[in-house]
Amino acid sequence: MKIQLQEHAYFTYIRDFEYIAATAGMMSDRLDGHLCREIYGEQFITDTKQRHRELTELLNSLWLGGLELLEFIMSYPAEKFNLKEYKSFILGLPTDQYVYQFFGYRAGLQEIDESLKDEAKLGRFIDDGKFRITSFVNLKMIISDRKRFLDMYFSFLEELKTPEMEAYLDRYKTILPQLRSDMEHLLTAKKPYEAAQELRNNCFPEEDSYQDYTFIPVCMLPRDAVLYYEKNLFILYSRSRIISRQKALTILKAVSDETRLRIIDLLSERGKENGRMIASWMNLSPPTVSHHMDQLISCGIVKEEKSGNAKFYAVNREAGEQFIQELEGILLKNLDHS
Repeated sequence: MKIQLQEHAYFTYIRDFEYIAATAGMMSDRLDGHLCREIYGEQFITDTKQRHRELTELLNSLWLGGLELLEFIMSYPAEKFNLKEYKSFILGLPTDQYVYQFFGYRAGLQEIDESLKDEAKLGRFIDDGKFRITSFVNLKMIISDRKRFLDMYFSFLEELKTPEMEAYLDRYKTILPQLRSDMEHLLTAKKPYEAAQELRNNCFPEEDSYQDYTFIPVCMLPRDAVLYYEKNLFILYSRSRIISRQKALTILKAVSDETRLRIIDLLSERGKENGRMIASWMNLSPPTVSHHMDQLISCGIVKEEKSGNAKFYAVNREAGEQFIQELEGILLKNLDHS
């Protein structure tokens, strides 16, 4: 599924990306693995990491916990993604091209070719930050024992395809039309490059020079967003990135009104109330209450329930939690970026 949203801008969803993202969230100490713990459970993760001790330590030494393996979508048809074929594709690459892509084009092909014959030069790539990996031994294994590394990695991905995970992704699939609609809405106000910058918190300075932009939601992504780019730009973003950012702005505007903030406070305390009681408690006219409730419902922070001819209102706690998480992500986010 690859849908063109506008010229040079596409939306797609690739289910197998979820397992690559889940692996990173499960293995890396520096990434957010809370959703993995929620779906798989702490015991499953502990047992799995013990069985795959070598892979665990290897992926934990990589900056993105194995998300680096998606760098190869630069030269692979992402819309036809298949894990088995993708693995074969990576195995078939020349060694210098494999290393060049794996580490995100941070070093040139010629210097990579030279470093493959000189361990001192290869080690300096780690020291200089061109290769984001903390272990020289693991770096050599990824390069010189590529087949064994990929066999371990892709075998592990298959283990993560549990009934619980499959059921979770089936539920996630139902909101893809909404995610597509949200992206279309974002692109009506922003150019594709600007939309990618917003998803990535404006943390990449490259100029708007990419041929195509592909936006890919990944619910298991253990970061807000990750970019892959050379001639084209692919941006993977977490399950609620667009929804929460846009809703956060709308909610902030709605609750900046003192009366509406007091109504939210009242509903939070009482749980559920009808418009007549809200008007009485707030000493407001029913039309005024209706106006304020329309604003709060439209931004999603309050939900409306009907009981006969009466309307009852309650705080949408799920939307409130997403709103708080979004604000925390903006104000308290980790300053380290890929």
